[in-house]
Amino acid sequence: MITVDPKSIALQFNEYITNADLNGLSNLMTGDHIFIDTSNNRIKGKDNNIVQAWQPFFDLYPGYRNIFENIVVRGSTVIMQGYSICSNEILNNIHAIWVAEIIKNKVGSWHIYADTKANRELFDL
Repeated sequence: MITVDPKSIALQFNEYITNADLNGLSNLMTGDHIFIDTSNNRIKGKDNNIVQAWQPFFDLYPGYRNIFENIVVRGSTVIMQGYSICSNEILNNIHAIWVAEIIKNKVGSWHIYADTKANRELFDL
């Protein structure tokens, strides 16, 4: 297997989010992928994530995308700091920290944290 750098994988995953590309997301997730939102809600498993998280999310928030202003790679962990853009005001201009764990060229977890002073300190940002 050719190893792809973790940053490229995380950015490709985000590109699939921007394009609401369920097949792309599915292909880039590990089988036991875990999604964790800012409220610490967790969804485990690739299929569960597609059905319970991403499909409903794309239906509710068309045009959603993340803008990363700072990206730090620490081994297989990619930490992305920035904000979201969305036509729905609920998710427009929300500042966050996204943390992706990359395992064998796939995204093992995608965890979203509120961009707070405590979380910036936690990730040394």
